Amino acid sequence: MLQNINIVIAGLGTVGSSTIKLIETNKKIFLSKLGLKINIVGIFAKNKSKKRNFNKNKYAWFDNPLKMIKQNNVDTVVELIGGEKGIAKDICFQAIKNKKNLVTANKALIAHQGYNLARLAEENGVSIGFEASVAGGIPIISTLKKSFKGIKINKITGILNGTSNFILTNMYEKKNEFSKSLDEAKRLGYAEQNSNDDLNGLDTLHKILILSTIAFNKKINLKDINYSGINYLTKADIFFADKLGFRIKLLGIGSIDKKKIRINVAPYLISKKKELSNVNHNLNSVIIEANKNNKTILIGEGAGGDPTSMSVLADITNLSFENYKNFMYGVSCKDLKKTNISNDSLGESLFFLRAKVYDKPGAIAAITTILKNFKISIKSLFQEQSNKKLFNVVILTHKCKKKIMDTATVKLNNCSYIKEKAIIMQVLHV
Repeated sequence: MLQNINIVIAGLGTVGSSTIKLIETNKKIFLSKLGLKINIVGIFAKNKSKKRNFNKNKYAWFDNPLKMIKQNNVDTVVELIGGEKGIAKDICFQAIKNKKNLVTANKALIAHQGYNLARLAEENGVSIGFEASVAGGIPIISTLKKSFKGIKINKITGILNGTSNFILTNMYEKKNEFSKSLDEAKRLGYAEQNSNDDLNGLDTLHKILILSTIAFNKKINLKDINYSGINYLTKADIFFADKLGFRIKLLGIGSIDKKKIRINVAPYLISKKKELSNVNHNLNSVIIEANKNNKTILIGEGAGGDPTSMSVLADITNLSFENYKNFMYGVSCKDLKKTNISNDSLGESLFFLRAKVYDKPGAIAAITTILKNFKISIKSLFQEQSNKKLFNVVILTHKCKKKIMDTATVKLNNCSYIKEKAIIMQVLHV
């Protein structure tokens, strides 16, 4: 039996245009495999005159997206504009209020307004698909909601930002400084002109919050979570980490222990022998730890028009069937319990420390004394001349608690021998 689904698409950038091309080129597959015909009954973008990679004259153009979604024959609204505020937010809320299913790749909006959207969707009897909001073409959200339904998840660890991962890989392989690797990422289309949210860790925070909400069935307040990115790292950090047998990766980590949720977003050192250390360039990867140390690893392209549009299309087709109607986070909003958030890491770990130090007698002794006073022992230490007046001191500590290391770092940064804030990164065992 043939089923028709009428959709409108707001946002015709890389992902929006790729979604339309994907629908156009796979019509026969939808019919043969699903008995489904997808009709695009309206499109909207901020710039109508901009050249697109599809024939926009084939579709009804709307200058007012809110008018577009109110058409009686619209089943599903696809929002691909992005951003937690403005017209993207209006489109999403109005779509649900008008009893239309919603498909979006908007991780910022889901992270900030997801609970409100989920509650509104339940009240209006519609569904929200947001697979494309996290990890591009990796079906991580559907995996958590379907394959791990009824299974206790203990921890999720992910490389969730393709821009940062490309830059870190480029700094290592090409021996470039951060700024040059960022320029290369922009040239290749892996980074936008304004990439602040990618580089400072906010994008990764949005994504790990979404995954943790689904995995742990908890309501998490974004404002309670500290985060950091890669924008302060240098070629020296990449080099010294490699010398110690590690790669640096920006990670989002969500875990649960005794009903307390821990969320961490920061660059970590990972042994070159571990899987995540070898996920390079613009790839994303997620490790799900469930039951007793059972690990599931997913790897794929985390950004770009083609992989992300595949996730958008998966949501469109899934939401077209009545038996797929479900709760946004896998459970009803009333079952998402508020919880305390901890930014501290569970247990103890090694720490990497790099300090740029004035070349004066007693400099190294001052640093090691500070660590000794906090009972932080040193596993290895070496130094390398930076110039005639400065040198880098690189230390790998033995295991200690993050809280103790954070306190010691404050003392280190006030040391008169250190020129600038020390770089501290945790070593992660995954």
